Amino acid sequence: MEAPKVVSGEKIPRDFVFVNLEVVREGWNSYKLEDGSILKTKFVLINVIMEKNFKQKIEKARTEKGLGLGLGISSHNVIGVEAPIELRGEPSTKACSLDELRASVVKEDMDFDVIKETWNVYKLEEGIMMKARSSPINVSRTSKFDMHGLPIYLVDFTADVKVSLPKK
Repeated sequence: MEAPKVVSGEKIPRDFVFVNLEVVREGWNSYKLEDGSILKTKFVLINVIMEKNFKQKIEKARTEKGLGLGLGISSHNVIGVEAPIELRGEPSTKACSLDELRASVVKEDMDFDVIKETWNVYKLEEGIMMKARSSPINVSRTSKFDMHGLPIYLVDFTADVKVSLPKK
């Protein structure tokens, strides 16, 4: 069977259905930023959708090569930071818009080293296993601070997804 086609950032197609999922493992990732902060991130899977006939396609794939399977995910990245004291500022309870945060960037495209990065594991219907992870590709520090006085970072992520179909 071909690799599943991942649908993201699109309206859910009419010929797709929600698939039950069970979290096997969702871990935290850690990155050492060039400014000395530790960025902590977690990929959280919210929904999985597949073509309505995904069960039949899996069965058919056992005898035919080259069949594809449509798959979509909805996820969220949780972000936290451990910042050195010299980067902390006045705590703020004011929520900032994304535009305000982008306008307040003081350090763009920061370098970072991976401390720990893990694959999250999910069990879907019909014995399908899915692994997913997100990795930062661009990290920028803003001049804004959260309610604890920690600097607010803007982080762009990329997501990797691997799907294993059940063996008969």
